[in-house]
Amino acid sequence: MKKSLLVATGLLSVALLCGVVMADKGKDSKYSTEDIMKKAFKGKDALLGKVVKGEADEEQSKLFLEMIESLGKNEPHKGSEESWKEKTTALLAAAKATVEKKEGAAEKLKKAANCKACHDEHK
Repeated sequence: MKKSLLVATGLLSVALLCGVVMADKGKDSKYSTEDIMKKAFKGKDALLGKVVKGEADEEQSKLFLEMIESLGKNEPHKGSEESWKEKTTALLAAAKATVEKKEGAAEKLKKAANCKACHDEHK
């Protein structure tokens, strides 16, 4: 009896955890916010750094833009939808301009990708 209860509790915990992890992925979004943060923004191999420096190849640039588009389709963990849309729209516009190598766009992307400004309100 105890073993069955333990197994059932474990399965329920896993199901709930999966629901929480997937909760931030919007209906039309290809990537979860967690996946985007890991691949596009965190670490020495982050796509953001490569795009800003002009070191991203075509495939990396395309992936970065797909991820930023997906981010805007996801729901924020907290905070207003309006603020989330404003921040993600600015980020996407700056990302597109940077990938297109428009003058001054990399600086705009760095500003739009301000982690603290977004995390304070939405994480």
